[in-house]
Amino acid sequence: MTTVAVVPTITSDHVVEPGKVASHSHTGRRIVYGVLGAILVVEIAVFAPLLLRAMSALSGPDPRWLALAVGAELGSMGAFARVQRRMLSAGGARVPICHMAALTYAANAVSVTLPGGVALSSGYVFRRLRSWGATVPAAGFTILASGVLSTFAFALLAVTCAVLAGHGGIGSLLVIGAVIVAAGALALAHRRLQPDLIARVAARSLSRANRIRHRAPDAGLASIEHFIEELSAIKPRGRDWLAGLGFAGMNWVADLICLIACCQAVGARGSSLVLVLVAYVAGMSTSGLTLLPGGLGVADAAMIFALTQGGVSTVSATAGVLLYRLISFALVVTLGWLVWAGTWFAERRRELHNAAHPSGTVAAKGQNVTGETSRREVARPAR
Repeated sequence: MTTVAVVPTITSDHVVEPGKVASHSHTGRRIVYGVLGAILVVEIAVFAPLLLRAMSALSGPDPRWLALAVGAELGSMGAFARVQRRMLSAGGARVPICHMAALTYAANAVSVTLPGGVALSSGYVFRRLRSWGATVPAAGFTILASGVLSTFAFALLAVTCAVLAGHGGIGSLLVIGAVIVAAGALALAHRRLQPDLIARVAARSLSRANRIRHRAPDAGLASIEHFIEELSAIKPRGRDWLAGLGFAGMNWVADLICLIACCQAVGARGSSLVLVLVAYVAGMSTSGLTLLPGGLGVADAAMIFALTQGGVSTVSATAGVLLYRLISFALVVTLGWLVWAGTWFAERRRELHNAAHPSGTVAAKGQNVTGETSRREVARPAR
C-alpha cells in the first residue's frame, strides 16, 4: 500500500488524504478482479458444452496409459529435484534427495497458485536451503543455475521439435528463438562467476542506490565484495553442468511423456509423437502469457489448437489436455501443499518441543539435516 504524507496548507483543496489513495487502490483492484472474473465466466459459458463432452471421454481412460502418465509426471518432478541437488552440491552443500524432492513439490505449489508465486517460491527455496546449511552464495547459485539449465533444456527440446516438424516458417522461427535462448543461457552461465565483472556492476548499482538514499557511496560495499568472493569460489565441474543439463532435459521429456500418455489414455486418434511434441512446446511457450496460475487457459488453448490442427478431434484433444492438467497441475499442486503443510507442522512441533525442553535442544539439532549427526548421511556423493 502506498503511503502519502499529508502536508498542511492554507487551502485544504489540495491536500491528498491517505484514505482516498487507499480507496482508489481498492477500487482499481476490484476492477481488475471483476474483469478477470467476467472473462472466466464467459469462457465457462462458451466452452461448457465442449468441456462436458470432454469430461465424458474421461469417464473411462485406459488404466495402463493413466498409470504411465502419473509415473512420468512424478518422474519429471524428481528430475528437477536432482537438478537443484546437483547444483547445490556444486556449491558445497549436500542434502538427501528426499528432502530436495519435498522442497521441489512445495516450491512448485507456491509458485503456481499464489499471486507473485515465482518470487515467493524463490524466497521459500532460498530459506530452506539456508536452513540446511547452504551458504548465501550457494543457495543463490542453486536457484539461478537450476533456472538456466531448465531454460537451456527447453530450448533444446524446442529445436528438436522444429527439426522434427519440418522447416516451414514457424519451424524456422522456433529454431532461431531456441538458439537465441540457448545462447543467452550459456552466456549467463559462463559469465556468472567472473568476479571483476560482477564487482563492477554491483559497485555501480550500489553507488546509485546510496546516492538516492543519501548514504555514503561505499556503504555496504564490503558486504557485497564478501558475497562476490564467496560466489567466485563456486566452480562447478563440467560433469556437474552435464549432469544438471541431463536431469533438466529429463524433467521436460518426462512431462511430455505425461501428455502423450494422457492423449493415448482418452483414445485421441491421430496424436502422433511429433504432433504432441509440437502441441507441448506451444503450450509451454505460451504459459507465461496469462495471469492465471500455471498458465491455465492460454497454455491449454495452445495445446488444444495444435492438436486439432494436426487432425485430432476437438473433444479428444480437450479430453487429453484436461487429463494432463489434472495430473501435472492438480495432482502435483495437491501433493506440494500437503508436503508444505507437513513440513510446517513438523517445524512447529519441533519448536514447541525445544521450548518445552531447552536442555534437549542441542541433541534435537543433531537430528536435523544441518546437524552433525545427519551430516554423515548427506555427505554421500550426488548421483
